[in-house]
Amino acid sequence: MDFREFDARYLSSLNPQQRTAVLTVEGPVLLLATPGSGKTTVLVLRLGYMVLCGGIDPRSILTMTYTRAAAKDMRERFASLFGEDLAGRLQFRTINGISARLVSQVASRYGREPFPLLGDEGERARILRRLYQALNNEFPEDSTVRDIGTAITFIKNMMLSDEEIDSRKWSVSRLPEIYRNYQTELRSRRVMDYDDQMVYALKLLRRFPHILSDFQEQYRYLCVDEAQDTSKVQHEIIRCLSARYHNLFMVGDEDQSIYSFRAAFPDALMTFAADHPGARELLIEENYRSTPEIVSAANLFVSRNRFRHPKSMRAVRESGTPVRILTVESRLAQYDYLFRHASEWGSETAILFRNNDSILPLIDFFEQTGLSYHCRNYEDSFFSSRVVCDILDTLRFSLHPHDEELFLRLYYKFGAGIGGEAARQAVRLGRGCRENLFQLLVSCPDLKPASRDAVSRLLFCLRRLPGDSAGEALRRIWEDMRYGKYVEYRGMDSGKYFILRMLARDLPSGIALLQKLSGLRDAISTHENHGGLVLSTIHSSKGLEYDRVILLDMLDGILPCMPAARAKTEDDIREYEEERRLFYVAMTRARDELCLFLTPDGASFPREVAKELPLPAPERRSIFRFLHLPLPLLSRSPSPKKESDIGVSLSRIHPGMPVRHKAFGPGTVCDISGDIITVDFERAGRRRLSLSVTLRSGLLSLRDPD
Repeated sequence: MDFREFDARYLSSLNPQQRTAVLTVEGPVLLLATPGSGKTTVLVLRLGYMVLCGGIDPRSILTMTYTRAAAKDMRERFASLFGEDLAGRLQFRTINGISARLVSQVASRYGREPFPLLGDEGERARILRRLYQALNNEFPEDSTVRDIGTAITFIKNMMLSDEEIDSRKWSVSRLPEIYRNYQTELRSRRVMDYDDQMVYALKLLRRFPHILSDFQEQYRYLCVDEAQDTSKVQHEIIRCLSARYHNLFMVGDEDQSIYSFRAAFPDALMTFAADHPGARELLIEENYRSTPEIVSAANLFVSRNRFRHPKSMRAVRESGTPVRILTVESRLAQYDYLFRHASEWGSETAILFRNNDSILPLIDFFEQTGLSYHCRNYEDSFFSSRVVCDILDTLRFSLHPHDEELFLRLYYKFGAGIGGEAARQAVRLGRGCRENLFQLLVSCPDLKPASRDAVSRLLFCLRRLPGDSAGEALRRIWEDMRYGKYVEYRGMDSGKYFILRMLARDLPSGIALLQKLSGLRDAISTHENHGGLVLSTIHSSKGLEYDRVILLDMLDGILPCMPAARAKTEDDIREYEEERRLFYVAMTRARDELCLFLTPDGASFPREVAKELPLPAPERRSIFRFLHLPLPLLSRSPSPKKESDIGVSLSRIHPGMPVRHKAFGPGTVCDISGDIITVDFERAGRRRLSLSVTLRSGLLSLRDPD
């Protein structure tokens, strides 16, 4: 195909920046691509141009990206434009995949078998759990095991030395020892993990020049997508492979680098020109995704970061809806707003958040009302977290105060100064008599007078927990029993307490809360996504887009996790700027509408955006103001004064009655059992719903019989 034909068929719709990127083939090139700028289109067309117009052998081109899914998608997009035959002659790989191939080829050349992969994540978790327990004398929760795995990935991908490993502050106790013991176990088993593949591949490239030379001759042109997500060891592999012919095309955007915990190394983009002499740095800045209002707000926000290339994202679309600032009185009021409006939104609306915990009250609401929702990559760490387990164990112990196992897990967490020997003595005294073990502590001679008084306080609280409402029981544990002080002292996540309080609202007892959490966990584990409102962490939403995006819990301590005032050192500033990048990525997922909650204090990122919106300050304060008014669903005394407040009274509902649901449409009541109503909907089939919640949220109403 000559250039004129290629130009007319493929390049006519490109803007000048995109066109330049497609036609720049030789030498090292860094393409900085802002969100929604069509980077994948550019990369795919550039590959086509290289082969069809540049006379380059497709077998000499290696295209690498971050995940197998992304590599598969790019190959499919290439095949859709240029045909399956040509796509089959190109290589679309992950860097990990290339590393595995290199290790295998070297082993084959020298008549050896490469170490097999420890591919079973369950087995890896068991190893890490056992190593942690042996060193720390406590059983780790699932989130701790995940943190250990993430830390080990970070160590290997960042190529940390022993000194760097030992000097770094880790969130997991005795992490350096766990890491070294883990590596020793892998060697004793003669296996390697996924990260080891890249470590070994780099060692082989450096140790065997002829192996490196073979790869360089085979792949004279390298293309790398999502370079901001690429780790230090991966960048080193790329640098080695491109060192002979220097034909490296790297696509990325440091403004979208949000995976430092997985060792993403955006510094390689900042030093690209120095690392690759003669390099060209190109930009594509026109955003085809979002409205000018969203683009302007996001661009202004990220431009205040220090460690970045100067870029100016520009919108191509026509003007649309202004960025909405929903001023609410508290964190709680965000949820009230979402409860009220959730039935109005569908699959093109996404609620994005930093931590999975943020959506548990929403999932609880959706499960009770039957509203459809799509939950992306939910990690079930809340229910197994130490804070939640401790609080639930305390509720259980108040019902079974003779339970030795619960007692030994809890006795030292309430600031009562109870020693281990006194606790064990109480257990020995309690065997066979089924008495309250804290009561038996009072008679232990090893207990100091101050501790005796503290134990009396705990006894008072424990005896009242079974009669408390769920919310009061949580407050009593957190404040009166001083468990909150323990959480603060240990540096654990106090945000779990807020979520528990949300889930406990209107529940009559701690037992009811235990039952609700068990049911909610089961519902989440068995939930099947069939459309509906999208719930996603910001990290899981990267690369996706939605008509409407609502950002939840953009609060200081959550996002950002540390205030700007604390970012004093360069490392602190880099960490803080990644928080800003995460917020920027969230903003740029929106096509048509972006909604931010603004609380009176503690929402520095939304406040920064709000200050720059093209509206006078008084108008900003009034136009989008949403006052926190307790919903009937959430209030302590939920019974409405008028039937119209809930659509129809509970007493009038009976089997055979025709009803209408806002989401499911018309249906007929089949059965009522307590608070559960079964309705046979004409379109959605048979559904079981919480009658009280569905009525009070205005989702269900009477309809005239056909």
